[in-house]
Amino acid sequence: MATYKEYKTKKGKYWAVKAYLGIDPLTNKQVNIEKRGFKSRKEAKLFIDRKTLEIEKNGIARSKATDFKAVYELWLQTYQLTVKESSLVKLKQKFNKYILPEFGESEMDKIKPADVQRFANFMCFEKENKHYKEYISNVSRLYEFAIRQGLAKSNPVKLITIPKKKADLSEKKIHFFTKDQLKCFLGDADQNESSKIFTFFHLAAFTGCRQGELLGLQWDAIDFESKTLTVRQTLTRGENRRLYLEEPKTRKSRRVIPLDDATVSILKKWRRTQRAEWLQIGINTMDAKQLLFTTIDNEPIQLSHPRLWMHRICKRCELPKLSPHALRHTYATMLISEGIDFKTVSDLLGHSTVSMTLDTYAGVYEEKKTAAVNLLANIMK
Repeated sequence: MATYKEYKTKKGKYWAVKAYLGIDPLTNKQVNIEKRGFKSRKEAKLFIDRKTLEIEKNGIARSKATDFKAVYELWLQTYQLTVKESSLVKLKQKFNKYILPEFGESEMDKIKPADVQRFANFMCFEKENKHYKEYISNVSRLYEFAIRQGLAKSNPVKLITIPKKKADLSEKKIHFFTKDQLKCFLGDADQNESSKIFTFFHLAAFTGCRQGELLGLQWDAIDFESKTLTVRQTLTRGENRRLYLEEPKTRKSRRVIPLDDATVSILKKWRRTQRAEWLQIGINTMDAKQLLFTTIDNEPIQLSHPRLWMHRICKRCELPKLSPHALRHTYATMLISEGIDFKTVSDLLGHSTVSMTLDTYAGVYEEKKTAAVNLLANIMK
């Protein structure tokens, strides 16, 4: 049973159609189809007739899954079982923002290489999206799935030319505090912020941990006897903006970081303060799995809050408004400036490779090379 409805837009009059197709054997749910944009009622009826014929010939599941969006939803049922929740959320954001609006209502075999080429060029040159190749790759992986399932005949992505951005020869600048700026920043945090916020930023500056790693720290990750901090998880955002703890993305991110005596003392003081303040509202924080940093309700802190704290402090100190990640850069640049080798710095930061550390802190490395040449010149005088 199909229903047809005429509607108006600024471009003119069009027809929409709704129809019930039956029960999908894959989900055991009713399958309804809705499509707009037909120039006439006759055109809308031809569309429904064609769909009905497809169902009679191939069944509901095959007919339903010929649309790009339907194939995506079918593929997602399996793919979501193979990745972390945070990775799934990011992938769905990519599809929902650009890919589905472009291809979602089109039938798989009616999308031509020229259509994909236009999309690739748009993402690369017009949107200037630095991850444009991921979008193209995601379209391709969906086609490969569809081909294996018998839902598409070929992959048009294989026939396009992947656009290539012009090389960016400008230096990638990292933002960090100088030693004096860091002293000013931490001094202000100690004087004007809560013990929680001061401890958070001190730990960031003296361990180089990522923001999510700090917000995901539990007390059993702190060994006061050996004076170490073990990174084994991170706080991240999942479906429906849910905050949850997740394993680090790479093996190198799991690491043990030595703590200096001052940092150990600050952590001990914060644990006593946390216990006393939370006990007043009936929360016992002495469990080993207790998070170091939480809201007053003992819930995980929103990932956006440290930036707000940091900007508040920077404004009082008249410092550049940097992000919390700048403290990680500050930690690394200070170590490099003091002559610590890149392998050690890379291990402390949890980088997957030493080359990643070299690429990130190339500017600091150039300063070290200049200093080395000048030192040699002075020796030979």
